[in-house]
Formats: sequence, structure tokens, C-alpha cells
Amino acid sequence: MVNPEPPPNTPRAKARLPFEEKPFRSGQKNARLFLYGVLTLGLAGLAAYMALVMRMPLTSGYVAAPAVGALWFGLRTFMSLNVRG
Repeated sequence: MVNPEPPPNTPRAKARLPFEEKPFRSGQKNARLFLYGVLTLGLAGLAAYMALVMRMPLTSGYVAAPAVGALWFGLRTFMSLNVRG
């Protein structure tokens, strides 16, 4: 008697468990918005402080770098507000 070859071991697709449904998605979005907002305001404040109080020129790295960072995180905040799904 010849034994038939056993079927190959293929992993079967398992159903997602209830706790795998990503319940923290909205919390992650809120945390991301908060972090980007704080960074935007902080960097804008630093750039304004260096320009207005310390009287540094606008082209100085101490003013331009935080201003560019504030613009960047402002853009990221705007993009995070408009994420679909």
C-alpha cells in the first residue's frame, strides 16, 4: 500500500480578534495634532523672540531655522487634519 502524500502545510488565514481592530487610531491622530501644534507654536515663538527681542536679522540662522521649522510643522498639522480614513 502506498500512502498518499499529505497536503502541504499552508498557513490558513485567521480572523482578526476583537482587540486587533486598532482602537487607538483616533487617539494617535489627536496626539499627533497636539504634538505638531505645540511644535509649530513653540518654533514660531522662538523665531519671533530671536527676531524681535534679541534683534537678530531675519536671515540669521537663529531666526530662519525656527521659522522654517514652524512652517514645516504647520504644514504637517494641516496635512494631519485632512487625512482620509
